[in-house]
Amino acid sequence: MKEIIDLLRCTPNLNTVKFYLPTINENYLELIQRNNLLQYVSTTNKIKNVQICSWSRFENIQFIVRLFPRMEYLETGVDRKQIEQIMQYLIQRNNDNPRRRLYFLRILKLPKICLHEIDRLIKSQQLLNDYSIKFLNRDLYFWW
Repeated sequence: MKEIIDLLRCTPNLNTVKFYLPTINENYLELIQRNNLLQYVSTTNKIKNVQICSWSRFENIQFIVRLFPRMEYLETGVDRKQIEQIMQYLIQRNNDNPRRRLYFLRILKLPKICLHEIDRLIKSQQLLNDYSIKFLNRDLYFWW
């Protein structure tokens, strides 16, 4: 993780980043977030497109959202058991802060039932009024 942050520090004008993100435990995540370099990188980078070439847990998603505050597009795989928690977090994070820009999400290799679960979650908790959700080739595409 430190190497990724160092690389981002040296390349503040990147638009797209694609990388493998190891699982981050909560203690390590707290240490990283207190790091001044991380704060500097998150305020200076211009990255809008993020592709994670690994399965992301909820903690990883939280970290990515903090690291890339200008992110408009996120592509990753997620643990099916955490899909609702992750979706709720991403939507509410966007809704709570008008500066958040994430509006397109692609989640790789999900069972089709997740499409209905996410749709039900959004409607039951009234998270969004205007969104589109599609399922194509085992990938979930979500715009809002």
